Amino acid sequence: MYKLTHLITLKPEADRAAFAVFLNAAVQGSPQVTRALLRPTLPGVYNGGDFIWHLQFKNAAAYRAFLTKPHWKAARKLLKTKNVANVESAAYEGGKTGAKRKDLKNGVYRVLFLSVKKGTPEKTIRRFDTEMQAMPDYISSIQNWQLSRVAKATGKRKWTHVWEQEYADIGGLHGPYMMHPYHWGHIDRWFNPECADWIVDTYLCHTFCALETAVIPAR
Repeated sequence: MYKLTHLITLKPEADRAAFAVFLNAAVQGSPQVTRALLRPTLPGVYNGGDFIWHLQFKNAAAYRAFLTKPHWKAARKLLKTKNVANVESAAYEGGKTGAKRKDLKNGVYRVLFLSVKKGTPEKTIRRFDTEMQAMPDYISSIQNWQLSRVAKATGKRKWTHVWEQEYADIGGLHGPYMMHPYHWGHIDRWFNPECADWIVDTYLCHTFCALETAVIPAR
């Protein structure tokens, strides 16, 4: 599965409803897009934008074909208009994934864009990946998850990873996830400049939205 995720920040004067209608129309009926999510972000995001626009494709070839379509080109033009303040984007092959509740409904979808510092040894990055992927083994509130390496990124950083999770409710993210001993005892050191193991750029995109049905598990 191949994915494209945009975190879109609009200017205050932008018509959010009209914007959403236009982007939804860009993928409606597209044979390349197997799943699409466009949702406003919830309060509390950090560099997370006003909308999460998440598209899934069967493979990279389908993604590349989609990029040639007129509707997509029109959507790209929209994302560059004066009403758009910023767009963070990542295209990626879906990485290691896990699912406890493929039928999750009315939950929360969370996305973290992060950038590992240039020059970090691959062996160290693999260790970081392994520890991130182990989080659901310890943090029971994570229902579905996927950690992916980014193939193409645009925005304020050259994003290297996308960490996606789904929760039954927002409490599962703000409480058990953020405050769990595994998080602050093992994971935080990769993100903390004061730790010897620090490898992740301090500029992150932490964002989340409500979702009607799970989007991470493969169909």
